[in-house]
Amino acid sequence: MGDSTAKKIGSPDFNAEKFVKELSQRCVGGQELQQQRMKIQSLADETNAALKKNVYQNYMQFIETAKEISHLESEMYQLSHMLTEQQSLLSSLSSTSLLGDKAPPAQESDGGAKPRDEAREEERRHQMLTAILEKVEGCVTLLEAPGRAVLHEGDLVELDPVENNALQRVHGYLFSDGFMVASWIPNRRGPVRYKFEAMYELGSLAVVNVRDMGSVKLAFKLLVFPDTRVFQCSSDQSKKEWLDKFDQAKKARLAQDQQKREAAPAAAAAEGSPVRLARANSQDFSYNPFEEGAGAGPEPELPEWLVEAPEDLDACIAQRHFEEAFNLLGKARDFLDANEEGSAHDPVFTDIRRKVTARTKGLTEILMKELEVSPDKSQHGGLRAARRAVRLLNQLGRAAQACELFLKLCSSILKMQLKRVKREGATALYVRQLGGIFFSNLTDMAREFLRAFPGSPQCASAFVVWAGAELTLLASHLVKQVFVPQVSLTTLAECITSVRNQCDQLCELGLDLRYQLDGLLRTALCRALRDSREKLVDAVKLRAAEDKWRPLNLQSKAGLARFLQEMGDAGIAGVHAHVTGECWVGLTANTVAFSKLYVSLAEDCVRLAGRELLHVVDEVLRDVLRAQLRHVELSARSDQLRPQAKFIQKNAAFLLDTLLTLVEHCYEGKVGHPCAPLAALRREYAWLAEGAAPAPAPARSTTKYSSPEYV
Repeated sequence: MGDSTAKKIGSPDFNAEKFVKELSQRCVGGQELQQQRMKIQSLADETNAALKKNVYQNYMQFIETAKEISHLESEMYQLSHMLTEQQSLLSSLSSTSLLGDKAPPAQESDGGAKPRDEAREEERRHQMLTAILEKVEGCVTLLEAPGRAVLHEGDLVELDPVENNALQRVHGYLFSDGFMVASWIPNRRGPVRYKFEAMYELGSLAVVNVRDMGSVKLAFKLLVFPDTRVFQCSSDQSKKEWLDKFDQAKKARLAQDQQKREAAPAAAAAEGSPVRLARANSQDFSYNPFEEGAGAGPEPELPEWLVEAPEDLDACIAQRHFEEAFNLLGKARDFLDANEEGSAHDPVFTDIRRKVTARTKGLTEILMKELEVSPDKSQHGGLRAARRAVRLLNQLGRAAQACELFLKLCSSILKMQLKRVKREGATALYVRQLGGIFFSNLTDMAREFLRAFPGSPQCASAFVVWAGAELTLLASHLVKQVFVPQVSLTTLAECITSVRNQCDQLCELGLDLRYQLDGLLRTALCRALRDSREKLVDAVKLRAAEDKWRPLNLQSKAGLARFLQEMGDAGIAGVHAHVTGECWVGLTANTVAFSKLYVSLAEDCVRLAGRELLHVVDEVLRDVLRAQLRHVELSARSDQLRPQAKFIQKNAAFLLDTLLTLVEHCYEGKVGHPCAPLAALRREYAWLAEGAAPAPAPARSTTKYSSPEYV
């Protein structure tokens, strides 16, 4: 082996089996094969060494590339910093007057330039925000809010509000309009130190001092609906500064909002808007018919309940008074929609609408969490505990989300209920319990679903699809547990019948899953029926080989009475006509055993028979009976059994007239029409019961060969 072998093994169309076959044919003895194996092993070792070398080279190139990327990233950060400084410098130069303290005439015509101190303050504020942008990743919208200023910042440690253990290290920024939390980046590159995590509006949060207890020291609590976050400071002085800065920011925010409320009517009056004039002074509104808004009365001020609605909504949601929160939301939305035209530009009106919208979203999220399935959430309340959340979500216009969460909750409850059924005892009992729990729960869920989503075709369709998926899971479980070789056909028929009857109770609610259930079990049932046919045919052939064609002797009158009782319980009452003497029956033991077996098979088959399984059932019944009649036919044609011809005819008449008639009645009573294969079988073997001369055996075809060497 050399380069040619390596090229052959490395070729794209290499066939390992063909190569080994050629190698074994070419080599003589085990020693040569061992040498070839060692050569192939050395080739494999060389290939592994080459692969390791290539991997190492690629790894070194990857490290060098990573270093270059890190270096380029650092240079890009430096370039960004330089551009930011140039932008700040240009902004400062554009606001600097060329004539000393006087502003340029163009700026005076625009309304006057900013004072120098105010310009410097604006520049300082812009520089601080720009510096934060360089340190915090993901806060690109920081400069978009006008008038935003940095009041305080510092390092904090976030604690778990329940366990009081440290979660992560964060950096907090307190602005004039909000509080930003940024998490530390452990493996940072360049000037970026933190990653943006959350931004909370100052008006929607509350800061609570936390007393030093146990392991919790120097901490304060941030209440942001619906979450609670606890932060720990590094020292007592740092905690005092944070609390003081929060208090100052809240007061400044309230004062600013109050100034906006007071300035809004005055500004509207200065602009001459009749609607704003009406708010500023309800006595002085214009009656001029040519003026806009003439003839309309003064617009009333916003009611107190509407101003306090956001806080009342927070309280209702926190106390889980969801109905009150929904009613208040509806009332607030109706009022805001009715006064949209006259108050669209009012900042107070706009702020209240924004808060009401946020509370609506918060209420929706809380209600959806009520329906979510989680491992730590108890489900003992069942679907009744979800009625309120589903009803409110429907009223909030979230029927699709409510339907999806409701069905997931149903799946979880159904799975939990089915897990309680233990695989113990008889198979039929286990299947009956499993199907009873499944279909009874499915019926209750369907009733609850119709109550929760009345008159909703989309949701009804989703429920039908969900029910079909759950039924598929049940059918797959039944196939694994029931359709095993150890389970008899009688047990299988009992199990399938009980499941079908339990499935039919859904039809009362307009949900018919019977066809889908039969379709899911059809393949497994066909396989089970055909396997039973093969076993029964083999059993018939085995008993036929041992049949001596002798009458059945029951030894005593008591034995005969027991025999007649067993045959009557099996439904074969016609056996009384064949009793002779005190303990003799004019039938063979083989005929009696086959009759019991065939009647049981027919009962099981008609219980399993469905529209899609009729052809398989017909095949099974025909083939098993044909095997027994074939044995009778061969015996009737046998010259050795010519003395027992009358006895053979008597057994054949019992099979065709009594047994076959009984099975045909059973089949027709269950299916609704006669079995054509059995009727054809009766016509084919009618001569056996009539005592006619046996039909000539079909001639065996002989193969003609073109050459005498095959004879």
